[in-house]
Amino acid sequence: MNLSEESTINVEIRRPRNKTETKCKSQSPQVKPQFIQQSLQHKKSKTKERLQQNQESLPNVTRKLNPKSISFSKKRNQFKPAPQEFCLKYFVGWGNNEALVKRVMSKRTQWKETTDSSSMFVNFKWQQSERGYRYERLIVSQNYKQLVNHFEHHKEISNKSYLIKNLSQYCEKHKLNVFDYTPLTFVIDFNDENCDYNITQFLKTYEQFAPKKPTAKQMLDFKRRLRGNFTNAYQRDSSSQFQKIQMNSTFLSEDSPYMWLLKPTFLNRGRGIQIFDNLETLIKLVSDFQEGLKEKALNQKDESSDEEDPPKQVQSAQGTKKDPNQYIRQQPSGPCIIKSHSFVIQKYIERPALINKRKFDIRVWGLVNHELDAYFFQEGYIRTSSEDFTYNIENTFVHLTNNAIQKYSKNYGEFEDGNQLSFKNYQEYLKSQNIACNVQDLINKMKERIWMVFNSVRSKINFEDRKYCFEIFGFDFILDADQEVWLIEVNTNPCIEESSPLLKMYIPRMLDDAFKLSLDILFPPQQPHKQSLPQINQLPQIKEESHSDYPVIGYPNDENMWMLLGSLNDRKIKKKK
Repeated sequence: MNLSEESTINVEIRRPRNKTETKCKSQSPQVKPQFIQQSLQHKKSKTKERLQQNQESLPNVTRKLNPKSISFSKKRNQFKPAPQEFCLKYFVGWGNNEALVKRVMSKRTQWKETTDSSSMFVNFKWQQSERGYRYERLIVSQNYKQLVNHFEHHKEISNKSYLIKNLSQYCEKHKLNVFDYTPLTFVIDFNDENCDYNITQFLKTYEQFAPKKPTAKQMLDFKRRLRGNFTNAYQRDSSSQFQKIQMNSTFLSEDSPYMWLLKPTFLNRGRGIQIFDNLETLIKLVSDFQEGLKEKALNQKDESSDEEDPPKQVQSAQGTKKDPNQYIRQQPSGPCIIKSHSFVIQKYIERPALINKRKFDIRVWGLVNHELDAYFFQEGYIRTSSEDFTYNIENTFVHLTNNAIQKYSKNYGEFEDGNQLSFKNYQEYLKSQNIACNVQDLINKMKERIWMVFNSVRSKINFEDRKYCFEIFGFDFILDADQEVWLIEVNTNPCIEESSPLLKMYIPRMLDDAFKLSLDILFPPQQPHKQSLPQINQLPQIKEESHSDYPVIGYPNDENMWMLLGSLNDRKIKKKK
């Protein structure tokens, strides 16, 4: 070996080599290119195998969607996403036969109940009152909507004092006499600056038609004592709708002790209603209500009965015009205490129509849906008293026919199942008594008065233009001895207890058909293979093609029993023109 060869070997030794290459070079330098090629192919094969193993460990959908996947380009047209279960959420609050609401909702398979009422992601809420509803936070987006079962300003008709004020304004505008449709009524609110004027008007009317005229000195004393309950004395001008007052003959009877009704304005189901026949009693009742009046116990059932007494509660409207139901709380002992500073004084109909000598009234339902379309349910029911009619003001079961009161009478259910009759039953009774009256004519008059009530709050019931709200109202009417129809009051949260076979047939259908005109329009029943929600501007109209799950005798199953009265939406009316 010469020097030049030795130098070459030393240089090659300095270059770093791996062990395999060094071994091969020392044995056979001629195999180097072939070995390197095989080594690289082996390395690529291992890398490919490792990538395949990693890919197989990923979820199936991810692998198919991964654009880096080797098989993506070949299988992208075969990709079908796994079907996802579509579900809307609803919440039903406690009370007033909430089980029925849940039963009706259970027929709508795309809905699922939730117990979280505070969640913003509840598509439909049903409660007895609007307490907890944040109307300003109702979510409306392209693919998400919320619906609640009360209007923000429903008190414009469901509150007794607001109802008469709105009806009076409506009738004055259309040159009508409001007291041709509702009994003579006065609003006495001791927190209102007009209270002094209203008291004066009531006392003048009371004195004018009283069978035994009080002396001028007595009237001044009564006014002074009533005025002592408030401090905001204020005299209005004489241009009030109460200036010209006429007393219909049906409100007076020779045998009557001159009866009037005192009603706290924020209660329903007959709660707190008192009957008085003299001003001394009125003054005492007003004073007692302001301090807290103990509600009269109504339970006359046998002590061994398994039926529980109604809960003892405290209800107060003191110092506020809000619904006192928000103040309800359990009282550990003692009777229910009712407090109020606002009242409706209404003339009692002393010559009412009777069924087998017993007084009755009529409950029908009205609906305003989220589009402000007003409806009338074609069937209602008659609520009868459990005892013969007399002028004894001490017997509550003679005068107040609400089921919430009558169910505590010892005679409850003795004459009619649940003290309830259908319109057909009443027509048969009229025929048996040779009374010339067509019940359909009475129903038409009730529809006219309901439409009048809805029109009186056309611009108020959804003043803030909230989306989306709807409401079912209970309208109470009474007939006088001449079969004339009188509107008594309007109730939010009308009773939906199925307290008789008649109501077990009517109320589920009423509720389900109301949902078809509101809930099912906003959230159409899910069709097979159609998972997406409709766009708000492409809401489909409800189609009555399927048979109802709640048949009513005399009506087709594919007919919605709510009859359209008209629209309260001024914008919709303008579009039609």
